Amino acid sequence: MEKKNFVLSEEKYFEEMRQRVLPYLVQRRKELWLEREPGKRQYCVRYLADEPVGTVVISHGFTETAEKYQEVVWYFLTHGYHVYVPEHCGHGYSYRLVEGDLSLVHVDHYERYVADLLAVAERAAKEQKGLPLFLYAHSMGGGVGAAVLSRQPELFARAVLSSPMIRPLTAGVPWPLAKLLAGALCGIGRADRYVPGGHAFDGKETFEDSASTCRERFEFYQKRRNEEPLYQMSAASCGWLHEAARLNRYLQTDGWRRVGTPLLIFQAEDDSFVWGSEQERFAEKVNRNGRTSARLVRVPETKHEIFNSSSNVLEQYWQEIFEFIGSGTERSNEKIN
Repeated sequence: MEKKNFVLSEEKYFEEMRQRVLPYLVQRRKELWLEREPGKRQYCVRYLADEPVGTVVISHGFTETAEKYQEVVWYFLTHGYHVYVPEHCGHGYSYRLVEGDLSLVHVDHYERYVADLLAVAERAAKEQKGLPLFLYAHSMGGGVGAAVLSRQPELFARAVLSSPMIRPLTAGVPWPLAKLLAGALCGIGRADRYVPGGHAFDGKETFEDSASTCRERFEFYQKRRNEEPLYQMSAASCGWLHEAARLNRYLQTDGWRRVGTPLLIFQAEDDSFVWGSEQERFAEKVNRNGRTSARLVRVPETKHEIFNSSSNVLEQYWQEIFEFIGSGTERSNEKIN
């Protein structure tokens, strides 16, 4: 396909997705079930490109699923990249630590997310041996991805962190107080309960309140989410927030020192879910560690989900991404040769 003007337009978005994108994906799709720990099955979708030049692992965000990334997967596939999209613990079809409430997102330790994602990445590298491996990670998945990069600095050739959750915003509650409250509630046995103000999925989210700036992209996935109970994650547990704070502390005190993968970090202009200042601090620190570089790109006219922006924004966004990972592909091929 043409590598310019390849982004789907809003005008024919639903038609293009149903008639062009989804049939293309189905032909190249396989479901994988992974067990890093006995009895804990992690769901992952693998897509194989026709003429591969590399492999991409996608790390999704909080309350998201693999299905939300179908358009993203299509762009990678049609540019020659195999794609692996695992669903994190507590999301979609993957194992959950709390039974009976599909709306609650709970984790006992952020290292669980890191270990699960690392296991998928290592499997992808083994299955697609000889091809460079790349990471595309959004929001919570970006924070987890950054920790993975600190554990295995040489595993990925390049990494794209889109609106990464180095630290979550906490709905107007000052961060020190939110951390203190989450820790206290965990201490009295409420780790697996909703954070104050959290509630079960009610299907009332509107485009205006969403993290997207493209109505068509928002509505396409939201319809599927309303239909599938396993996609209806809604709010965090006290334990999740406590672990998000621990992840933030790790990345900003020690993790940044260990990152050895070149980074491209996208920051949304109007982000009400994660701290932009924490993204900037992390990028600055990585650039000081002497091992690699981090380039931060601020994207105007966007909310948290930059990949769900209007097509005029996405043209530049995806051009930046493919130029960045393309240079990693070229360098990897030079090493192989």
